[in-house]
Amino acid sequence: VPKRQRRVQELAVVTSNGKLLIYDSATGSTLRTIDAHNDDINCVAYSFDGSTVATASDDHTARLWNADTYACLHTLQHNNFVWAVAFSKLNRSVVASC
Repeated sequence: VPKRQRRVQELAVVTSNGKLLIYDSATGSTLRTIDAHNDDINCVAYSFDGSTVATASDDHTARLWNADTYACLHTLQHNNFVWAVAFSKLNRSVVASC
């Protein structure tokens, strides 16, 4: 799988009101604000190839996002708060901790 080339180095920050904020790490300017969840977001992770972002939330979901468009690709529903998400090194799986 070829690695994506980004024009800017992005920094993802999560908030206690369900927003996913994307910043240009060189300038600090906000690139995008996404209404990602209905409650606190506890964790965010980029896949190793940079193509996908995962978020974990108190709204009992983990979500996968396209890192180019920030469109939601998939919502994983759980029975409790989702505390953490992580990708496998080969991007073949994502793990969510409840």
